Amino acid sequence: MSTKISKKYLMILLLPFGYFLNALSRSNSILTEKIYSSGIYRGISWLVGNLWGWLPFSVAELLLPALIILAVSLLIAWMSRLIRTRGKRWIVFRNGVLNILLAVSLLYFTFVALWGLNYNRQSLSSILGLEIRPASLDELVEMTEALLDETNRLREKVEEDEKGVMVPFGGFKGAFDRAREGYLAAAEYIPGFDGVYGRPKPLLFSSAIAYTNIWGIYSPFTAEPNVNMKIPSPMLPSTMMHEYAHQLGFAREDEANYISYLTCSLHPDVDFRYSGSLSALNYSMNAVYGQDQESWRKLYDRLSEGVKRDLAENARYHEKYDGPVREATSKTNDAYLKANNQVDGERSYGRMVDLLLAQYRFENKKYE
Repeated sequence: MSTKISKKYLMILLLPFGYFLNALSRSNSILTEKIYSSGIYRGISWLVGNLWGWLPFSVAELLLPALIILAVSLLIAWMSRLIRTRGKRWIVFRNGVLNILLAVSLLYFTFVALWGLNYNRQSLSSILGLEIRPASLDELVEMTEALLDETNRLREKVEEDEKGVMVPFGGFKGAFDRAREGYLAAAEYIPGFDGVYGRPKPLLFSSAIAYTNIWGIYSPFTAEPNVNMKIPSPMLPSTMMHEYAHQLGFAREDEANYISYLTCSLHPDVDFRYSGSLSALNYSMNAVYGQDQESWRKLYDRLSEGVKRDLAENARYHEKYDGPVREATSKTNDAYLKANNQVDGERSYGRMVDLLLAQYRFENKKYE
């Protein structure tokens, strides 16, 4: 093996180095918050976000299939060469394995360095000074009732399509153009929340992605918040804000959900405020349903007809795209989340209710 080749393969050491860096970061969330999430990452997100954010399409969505095709082509070429080669078959095999390890090492280290360490930052509750603690059913129902009343009130002010389902002002394009305004409004209260760049990107292959149960995808390699355009229109604005939260450096799903609600609630336009409130209400009512179905039924009966239509549209979406692809993707996502310090896996999405309860206690000074 030549010196040139051996130096190239030294980059395989980026894999254990990235793992060590991630483990070190996980052991000290305060240091990760101070040095990486609130320091280094802000520079990364500004640079990468501005580099690709001005484009109207998702660079990551176009690069991914190209990279898959390239990887498959190289793999086929390697196997073909392995079959044809006689005397130097071991060298061909060894170099092929080393190339695969090299690619994995570069991919993993780049992910960790560009964004992945954000999984290890301080919790959002610590940053915002909110206390997370177990809630009684009565407290959960009371908070949900307040959220329900707000959702009903906001629903009266939004536009509908021919089916009576809420649609954003100015259609999907109008929502994409206005999404960042919620973060700019939130930045008046929370320093750093104006650090989102570009705008959310519509996914070109949404028809296929819908079967995976993916509503949005954040690409840490291009700093692009991407949105599945097949999701129910009432949930579109809140999904945009969720993906923006990932660009801001909040990697955990429950925190991204809560930030989506928070920034929607501060958005100057009522369609965003309603979408955020509806999404939060959906999670909150699911939490009530898990504890007491009779309480859930009483809450459901208090929903306005418009809210019921929007929730029914959400249920139809899940029913339409349910299947083996969705199940497989869900298991993969669950494993990914658990591998990145979210022990609840996909259930972590619903943990945003804990943050909603903490905010409710703080604002109402109840249950002290």
